[in-house]
Amino acid sequence: MFRMAWRDDLKVKGKPTKEDLNDVRETVRSKMYWPKLLLKNWYGLAVLGILTWATILGLIGKAKLNWEGIGLVWAVIVALFSWSFYRARTETVREFEQLNARLPDWITVADKGVTLSGPDGATGFLPWNHFSGWREGRRVLLLDRTQECGFVILPIGELSESERQGLRELLGRIWPSKNQGR
Repeated sequence: MFRMAWRDDLKVKGKPTKEDLNDVRETVRSKMYWPKLLLKNWYGLAVLGILTWATILGLIGKAKLNWEGIGLVWAVIVALFSWSFYRARTETVREFEQLNARLPDWITVADKGVTLSGPDGATGFLPWNHFSGWREGRRVLLLDRTQECGFVILPIGELSESERQGLRELLGRIWPSKNQGR
């Protein structure tokens, strides 16, 4: 296996793409997210199941239904799902724009910590003791903050595998027992 010694600071873009943010969601989301979501909305699923069952019984001739009423109920359900989907998409776009406006332009990872470089020359430095560990997704690496229950997003989708491996080795030296990468 190829090993790269950490020699230089690694500078990555601070503005994640939409694909990077999707990877952040997947990395942060718990494995039980979808089952919990379905269980929280069991009543809606139950009504949808009953309506589907009744519609199927009506289609195969086992039940006599008011098709105008069933059609209206299905139209309302489709409209609600469409509106929810549209609203979630527009909200995601708005949140993405607001997030990118607040994030630094460049993030530099070095032996001493992380330097955040924003517009107009604004910089900030976070030593490694401000972080508690790290998690790696397909396109991002998340540095978990200790005090704020948040994280710093490192978009690593454009880095070569040797640069990623060097970053993993650095983080593995900082947190030998908390290596949470792949």
